[in-house]
Amino acid sequence: MSEVRANDGRVRGQRLGALALMAVAVVFIWRSVADLPLGTIDNPGPAAMPILIAALLALFALWNLTGRVDRGDDPAGPGAIGHAVRVIAAIVVAALALGPLGYRLTTLSLLVFFLGAVERKSIVTVLAVSFALSFGSHALLQYVLKVPLPSGPWGL
Repeated sequence: MSEVRANDGRVRGQRLGALALMAVAVVFIWRSVADLPLGTIDNPGPAAMPILIAALLALFALWNLTGRVDRGDDPAGPGAIGHAVRVIAAIVVAALALGPLGYRLTTLSLLVFFLGAVERKSIVTVLAVSFALSFGSHALLQYVLKVPLPSGPWGL
């Protein structure tokens, strides 16, 4: 009987979270349409990307709302809280380090931390994925999409 109640609470929490995400998506779509020009398919305006991201958020929230609740370990247990704190702290440090360290070194450090310390992957996987993503995404953004990114020491 107690497991049924615990599962009911988990289902209720999942539904409330999904509804909250859908509400955030609706507010972002509403404000984007109200304040920014949408543009055309050939020349998208400033509202196009926020609307796309908000629509994806609503879609994933709806998917979460219709899905079933995992019956595994408690997602809000002490291990999950520590995991969330490490991720949030790493993002804050990366935001502060982006200017002095530049895009490539900050992204490299963040990926090494996430894959090595948080996810505990092998060192070969950590280094290969981290270098490929940090330097590859920089090349894509800087040279193909022409997005100016901050450079760190030694031009990295």
